[in-house]
Amino acid sequence: MGDRINTPEDEIQHWIGILLGAYGAGVLVGSPIAGWIADRAKSRRRPYLAGLIALAASTLALSMGRSILVLFLGRLVQGASSAVVHTIGMAILADTVGDAEIGTAMGLVTLNTAAGVLAGPVLGGIIYDQQGYFAVFMSAYALIAVDFILRIVMVERPLAVSEYEVLKAEGQTYGTVRNVSRDAPEITPNHPSVPGTIPESPLLSNQYLANGVFSQRRRHPALVLLSIPRMRVALLGALIQTSILLGLESTIPLRVKTIFHCNSTQVAFIFLWITIPALVAPLMGHLASRCGSRIIISLGFLCLTPCLILLRMINHNDSAQVFLVCLLLLLIGLSMHMIMTPISAEAKRLIDETEAAQPGTFGTKGPYAQAFGLLNAASASGSLIGPLAGGFLLERVGWNSLTLGSGIFSASCVVPCFLALGKRRIRDRAMDMVEDNR
Repeated sequence: MGDRINTPEDEIQHWIGILLGAYGAGVLVGSPIAGWIADRAKSRRRPYLAGLIALAASTLALSMGRSILVLFLGRLVQGASSAVVHTIGMAILADTVGDAEIGTAMGLVTLNTAAGVLAGPVLGGIIYDQQGYFAVFMSAYALIAVDFILRIVMVERPLAVSEYEVLKAEGQTYGTVRNVSRDAPEITPNHPSVPGTIPESPLLSNQYLANGVFSQRRRHPALVLLSIPRMRVALLGALIQTSILLGLESTIPLRVKTIFHCNSTQVAFIFLWITIPALVAPLMGHLASRCGSRIIISLGFLCLTPCLILLRMINHNDSAQVFLVCLLLLLIGLSMHMIMTPISAEAKRLIDETEAAQPGTFGTKGPYAQAFGLLNAASASGSLIGPLAGGFLLERVGWNSLTLGSGIFSASCVVPCFLALGKRRIRDRAMDMVEDNR
């Protein structure tokens, strides 16, 4: 910023914080909108490609920008377009992968995301040193172009499109459980030939029509999702997990640099330990599928709590303290991935299980994109809250109180997650028993 727009040295950190906040605000606003658009579209490819085009345009604005306003708008659009790409990408994954494999698939996504986060700054620094400023952005354009081509040749799951077209042709409206003939007899709650026809559920505020169709009065799928306690707790878990992670990223590097008198490279190497557990993210997803999300996520928050509190022990400079901080960061990273990956898979399972129990709850197409959009928005909220709260608490109450507060924040999510999130279904256990007996 100092070279490109002549920002004073003492203001650079201030504006970097504002630009990071602009990106988070773009993700927060763009995620639910992207989910809504993707679930209403006949194909997920078009909104995904539109997101990539917006991402390329915002990256171009950042590379060519010569004013704070252009950089701010570029980061805002970049956050929103990234939300589109991430939300719809996760929805495509949910469309394609079955319930039994979704945990492992989400873990692979987390692993590759972590790999990109690690490789990006390193490769960007090398390219900048060797080829200069614009070469860094050229590599970004190349990656966007590759993704664009892959999306064009991507074969979407045909069932989703054909099912939509069939239902549309039959005249089914949004929220319909089943289609019946116009000549069907009138069925009422007291109809003698069909006892117990109308199911009762707090999840659905339905109107039973005269032709026997159960309609949901076009209630928005996102509102249906938010009315389910299980989804609200999943969103709470995503918000708290991201808040803690981003709070650590904004405070630990400074703490390590101050205590151990490290340079930037040494600080980065120490903080690298929190990202290593991304390698076991697919395993965490698989365990969540086998044992139930609520057990893995609750254990994740439970294990995270003491690790956060023990960070207060980092208070002087010796080799044992360096080992301790690396060990704690490794355990914190492991706990984070016990939370992050299963929560993403939980959204798909929640939709599938709700739809199986009460067909038509979400209309003709499952609201996978809107569910992931809500999760992405919750994480974006955490990315805004975490650094602000971490920096404020560190300045006002000190390191020890900050670590204690972070631990309490994590512990507050253990009981809600254990009570509300999904457990392994009886049907899944029965199928495993049948396979074991073969």
